[in-house]
Amino acid sequence: MSILFVIEQFDYAFLQAVQAGINPLFTIIMLAITFLGNPIFWIVIAAALYWRGQENRGFFMMNLVVFASAVAGGLKYAFVRPRPSASDFNVMTGDGYNTYSFPSGHSTIIAAAFAYCYNMIEKRWKVIFAMVVVLVAYSRMYLGMHYFTDVIAGIVIGLVIGKLNLVARNKLFHKNFKPSKLEDELALVALIAVAVLGVMFLRSFPMAGMFIGFYAGFFLFKEREASQSILLKKMLAAKYAVGFALLGGIGLVGEEIVSIGFVLTVPQIFVLYAFGGFWISWLWPMLFEKAFIAKTIA
Repeated sequence: MSILFVIEQFDYAFLQAVQAGINPLFTIIMLAITFLGNPIFWIVIAAALYWRGQENRGFFMMNLVVFASAVAGGLKYAFVRPRPSASDFNVMTGDGYNTYSFPSGHSTIIAAAFAYCYNMIEKRWKVIFAMVVVLVAYSRMYLGMHYFTDVIAGIVIGLVIGKLNLVARNKLFHKNFKPSKLEDELALVALIAVAVLGVMFLRSFPMAGMFIGFYAGFFLFKEREASQSILLKKMLAAKYAVGFALLGGIGLVGEEIVSIGFVLTVPQIFVLYAFGGFWISWLWPMLFEKAFIAKTIA
């Protein structure tokens, strides 16, 4: 009896046990919790940091999403493990991703975020965050998307990615990231480029467009030596409300984008997502400064 056979049997039995207690209310809760491991959620966090005038914080948060997505996507195609079958389990969501099962991308991203943020948050939030990691991993099994070994592998990989991103942040956080003066940052930029290409070819072509748009705007922002005003709570809330409303209008809320009754092609979605990323890192910060801050000062 091979070790792989034993693992498969264990995974099969464990997933059956997890899904034994399915009920409608708990399913709604699990669908909400699983979104905390979705790349879109952390892209929103990166945008929120960026629009607060913390461009480098937003940059490294976006890097976290890129690296976690690229590594998880690459490993999925390396192991090509099929997801739990709908004929054997109750598969309750597809998340728009038609990829393989090992490792869990959601578990990878939430664990990476936990490892990255660990030293930046208070003790009580560390405990809550750790519980969220466990709940997201559990939700992936409850919803029939992954096996036990998928989510465990995702957590381990995510912890490593989060720590590595933290090392990069601590070393390069105060760099200016101007394309015309890249020095120590060059290695990080090269890694980002490779990761984005990995996302494009191994995980999500449209999502890669969003990353490309974000980085294009970020480096333009740095090259132009642009800045954002420090805002009071009400003004910041308005900036968030309008910025995210228009971001949602651009279509950065899912892989299936429908426009005026017809489904967009992959190249069209790629361009739309790229525009969404550029909106986060350049268009909206600059538009807000010109349309609202300048008017307020005047």
